[in-house]
Amino acid sequence: LKSMVDQLANCEDILMNFLVSAVTKLPPIKVTQKKQYKETMMGQSSRASRWADPDHFAQRQTCMNKFASWFGGMPLVHSQMRLDPVLFKDQVSIL
Repeated sequence: LKSMVDQLANCEDILMNFLVSAVTKLPPIKVTQKKQYKETMMGQSSRASRWADPDHFAQRQTCMNKFASWFGGMPLVHSQMRLDPVLFKDQVSIL
């Protein structure tokens, strides 16, 4: 799987989430919706073109399918918990 990620130069975050969830049986670190993720990345002009490309998301879906196949199922566990430093109004969130 690492070789696949290295070759694609994509999906390393997805693989890490699969690994964390498979080992801990806990929800992933962070997985966002396509629309939310795309809008966030569009604000960053240097990387906007990659995230605006529909093929990029198709490649990430392929990664998800291959990872799930290799793990023998979907290890990602649904969660409603959100830990976002933007939500906290203290000096730590600035760092």
